Amino acid sequence: MKTKFIIGLGNIGNQYEKTRHNIGFEILNNLKAYLEQKNFSFEEKKIKKIQAKIFFCSDLKLYLIYPQTYMNNSGLAVRTLISWYKITDLKNLLIVYDDISLVLGRLKWVLEGGAGGQHGIESIIENLGGKKFFPRLKFGIGPDPGGEKRANYVLSSFKNDELSIAEKSIKIALESIELFITEKCDLSQIMNKFNGLA
Repeated sequence: MKTKFIIGLGNIGNQYEKTRHNIGFEILNNLKAYLEQKNFSFEEKKIKKIQAKIFFCSDLKLYLIYPQTYMNNSGLAVRTLISWYKITDLKNLLIVYDDISLVLGRLKWVLEGGAGGQHGIESIIENLGGKKFFPRLKFGIGPDPGGEKRANYVLSSFKNDELSIAEKSIKIALESIELFITEKCDLSQIMNKFNGLA
C-alpha cells in the first residue's frame, strides 16, 4: 500500500466552519473520526515550513492535510508539501473540495482538468507549474446563484433542509476515499462507482 496524501480545501477561522466552501475540511474531519472509530490512530505532524495542519496514520500510511493559507492560496501549502515529502507520483495525492457547478451532495472524482473557477484548485495548478494530472473529489454545493450572490453563497452555512443531503453524501464520500486509501479499487473503478451519486 502506497503512502497517500489527502488534502481538504477550506478557509481557516471559526467564521468559516461548517460553510459550503469548507466542505473539504469537513470531509477530512469526518474521515479522521471514521477511521479512529475503526481503531486507527493519528498523530499530528508539526512542520513549520508547510503551512498546513497535518495528521498521520502510520498503519494506513495516510496523511490528512488541512492547508492554513486560506482557500485562494491553497497551492502554496500543496507545493511545499510535495517538496518536503518528495512526492513524485501525484496519483497518490487527493484534493477534496467544493464544486458549485454540481448540485448539492453530488460527488465527482476526476483525475485531470482545469479549475472550473475554483480558486483553491487554480492556486494548486499554478503552484504545480501548470500540472493538472492529480486526483480530485468534488463535492457539489450548488445550485450556483451566479453573479454577485456567489461569494456570499459559498461562504454561507447549509440550510436545515440541506444538512441531511450533505451528511448523507459525506458518508458516501468517505466510502469512496477509503477505497482510494486501501487501493481496493483503482481510480477508474472509483469513478464508475461513485460519480453522479448524491
